[in-house]
Amino acid sequence: ADVAIRVFALGLLILELASTYQGGNYDRGGYDRGGYDRGGPDRGGYRGGRGGYDRGGYDGGYQDRDRGGYRPSGGGGPRGPPNSGGGPYKERFQPGRVLRNWNIVAPANRDVQNLRELETLLNQLPAPVRHRLQEQFRDRLTDLNEIYLQLGRWPEAVFADSTGRISREPLAQVNCEQSDISLFSDMFSKTNTGSLMATRRIGIDGTLHRLSIILSHRTNADGMPSVIGVTARVGRTVEGMLDALAPDLIHSDESLLLIGRPNTGKTTALREFARRLAEDKRNIVVVVDKTCEIGGDGIVPHPAIGNARWLPVESYRKDGQVFNLQHERMREAVENQSPNVVIVDEISSRSEVEALRTMAQRGIRVIATVHGGSLPMLLHDPERAALAGGCHTVMLSGEEANRRRDKQKSVLMRMHEPIFGAAIELHERGRWILHRSVRSAVDGYFRRQLVTAEELTPGQAREVLARGKFGEGFEYTDGSRPLPPETDDGIDEAAGGGGGGSQATPGPPMGK
Repeated sequence: ADVAIRVFALGLLILELASTYQGGNYDRGGYDRGGYDRGGPDRGGYRGGRGGYDRGGYDGGYQDRDRGGYRPSGGGGPRGPPNSGGGPYKERFQPGRVLRNWNIVAPANRDVQNLRELETLLNQLPAPVRHRLQEQFRDRLTDLNEIYLQLGRWPEAVFADSTGRISREPLAQVNCEQSDISLFSDMFSKTNTGSLMATRRIGIDGTLHRLSIILSHRTNADGMPSVIGVTARVGRTVEGMLDALAPDLIHSDESLLLIGRPNTGKTTALREFARRLAEDKRNIVVVVDKTCEIGGDGIVPHPAIGNARWLPVESYRKDGQVFNLQHERMREAVENQSPNVVIVDEISSRSEVEALRTMAQRGIRVIATVHGGSLPMLLHDPERAALAGGCHTVMLSGEEANRRRDKQKSVLMRMHEPIFGAAIELHERGRWILHRSVRSAVDGYFRRQLVTAEELTPGQAREVLARGKFGEGFEYTDGSRPLPPETDDGIDEAAGGGGGGSQATPGPPMGK
């Protein structure tokens, strides 16, 4: 009887193994009909089959086009046909859907203050230029962005509309002379000559304006180059930007990187962050001002940054090169001011990136800006790549390389954790793209996969999809214009690893 029981138990074990091999395994997948590695073209894939990982197949099942799907409970998978569950990106995601709405609080009107500060600048202009601005362009003074004067050229004004698009207008049909440039000499003489010669720009005390000088390549009798041109950049206080575009980021603890081209409002956003965060008495906010554009160029910081502490940065020239001490002031801010928020403008060097890393490791929230068009573009800049996690080359095994369409054995991957948790691309002054996870966005870029992001406009956030174009950054769609199909790491279905592409047809993107 004992032998019979053992034989019966052995028979049950054999039946259990057979069931697992052909149809059981992980959640009714089975090695032959869905299992962990092989699966099969009809019912399997990577933990796929008729159940698999979360009853749908992880990432669609490498070979399954019928029953895969990334946790869609039996859905079709990211590479499946349009009507099989996961399908194309419009079925897995919902680009264009409204994520949230909010009421926009009317900001305080600073037009009187801005016009008063603008008068300080206009009073330094040649009389014909000033009169033309005040008479012919009176209605556009709130959009005035720059005034440009150079010897032998017509003076011109540069206006920027609410989106940041610029237009140039001549201010006089007569060439500038040395006497016109000399009108600014009083401002030059009141500033630190060493700093002026190093950076070739100064601020106007009590305002947010900035003067950039153009020096001749020839020197005068004193051995100093003469000033042959001046560009006056108009700065103004703008409140309400954060409440209109991203009110939830004010109360976040995540470090935030602002990426944008010139005239997209990066410095204006930093002033608003400084002012709003300093309103909370539990915060110690320190502004490290590299160019003295955030808090002005005077001895007293401009009211636009509220009660935030202000650390201006000095620059100097040595052996023909310009050096600034921003990285030293960043460390000084941490060691001497005990902040929980540090705001920094124009990160551009490795020393500044390393100073940011030190602050992030100490648990300090950092809000900083960099010049650029899109988040992935930083990864191809060796000076600033670490901000987004950096990249390095990884060698694949022969088996892994054969599963790729391109058969490449060396691929780029993220090197380490990004310094910043979230990033905003400032495309226009009233349109931002928010990546809530820099890590996920960078990984998706290297894998050539779709990445979800948020398009922020005044009072509304919508879901958009991003696809990386290698070396060019992200392109976006809100669903009205399709993106090219996913490549999914270049996996080749003929080599035992690929799948069908999403059925979205290539088309023009919504915008970069």
